[in-house]
Amino acid sequence: MKSEIKFISAMAIITVLIVGGGLYISAKNGGQTGIPKPIIKPELLIKAGNPVMEKGVVSFAKDSSISTSSVTIVEFADYACPACSVLEPEMEKLLKNNPTVKYVYRTIPIHAKSKDEAKMVYASVLQGKFKEYASLVFKNQQEWSQVGADFIPFYVKYAESLGMNVEKLKTDSNNPALLATIESDAKDAQELSIYATPTVIFVGPNGSTYTQGAVQESELQKMLDSVK
Repeated sequence: MKSEIKFISAMAIITVLIVGGGLYISAKNGGQTGIPKPIIKPELLIKAGNPVMEKGVVSFAKDSSISTSSVTIVEFADYACPACSVLEPEMEKLLKNNPTVKYVYRTIPIHAKSKDEAKMVYASVLQGKFKEYASLVFKNQQEWSQVGADFIPFYVKYAESLGMNVEKLKTDSNNPALLATIESDAKDAQELSIYATPTVIFVGPNGSTYTQGAVQESELQKMLDSVK
C-alpha cells in the first residue's frame, strides 16, 4: 500500500522544459492537453548504437531493424526527468517478468546537460552494466540533478558501487559515436511526434501501442500483452 501511495504521489509531478526550440513534458499517464500523439514508424524506433537489452544481454543495436515476430519495447526518456525516474522501477519489474522481450532505450534531451549525462550512461553498455547503472542514476536523481550541480562525481560514485572501471567509463563516454546516437534519438523523437518523457512504445506480432508518463507495471504488462 505504501509503495502505491508513493507511486501515485510521484505521478503528480509535471515538469515542462523548453530546450532547443522543442517542448518536452515530463507528465503523468495519459499525456497532457496539446501534446500530439506519437506517430509509430517502425523504421525510426531503433537506430544503430542504441542501448539494447535482450534475454539479459546488454549491447548496442547494430542496425535499425525491428522484428514483429516478438515484442520490442522502446523507451524515450531522459535521466533528469522526474516521471522517468518513477517509471524506472516499474519497467524493471516488467522486464524481469518478461525476460524474452527486447528493450531499447533512447534519449530525449530535456536540459543543457542531458547529452553528457546520457553519454556516460550509454558508455556503461561496454562494461555490461547499462541497466544496473541507469537504475542507480534514476533512483538517485534528486541527489545529482539539482540546478548547477556537477553530475559527474555522483555518476562516478554510482559506477564505483557497481565495481565498474571509472576511467574506462569516462574515456568511453567521450566517443563521438555516443553523441551521434543521442542526437539521432532526439531527431527521431521529433519525427515520431514524441514530446513527452517518458514515452514507451510496444511493438509486436499483434501491432503496436504506447503510453506516456509514469504508469505501474500492471499497466505496462497489459500493453505488452496486447501486442503479443
